[in-house]
Amino acid sequence: MIWIDTILQGILLGGLYALFAAGLSLVFGIMRLVNLAHGDLIVMGAYLILVLVTLLGLPPFAALLIAMPLMFCMGWGLQKFLLNRTLGDDILPPCWSLSDCRLCCRMRCLRHSLRTASVCRRML
Repeated sequence: MIWIDTILQGILLGGLYALFAAGLSLVFGIMRLVNLAHGDLIVMGAYLILVLVTLLGLPPFAALLIAMPLMFCMGWGLQKFLLNRTLGDDILPPCWSLSDCRLCCRMRCLRHSLRTASVCRRML
């Protein structure tokens, strides 16, 4: 039974890696850059919903209806004003993986409390 479980888990994990690779190749093919900040934007949206629910006392679905357009505008602004300016008309797009990681670090620093602010300053 252990062998069957191991083989099944290996197949499922390989399928998950294949989905990751297909997603990254799709994003690179459509956007012409490797953007790794999608997960951070999703987490920031979740924090925004949490803040709206706890501070304003809104129901979660009402907070979702408020957070979705705000996060859409943030993602649109990031694409329009930052990422599109780097692409230009060049055939070979720039590789944004390292710069995007720095952007991800900055977004993470925005989410953390003042207790970790010194760590964030060292990373940037």
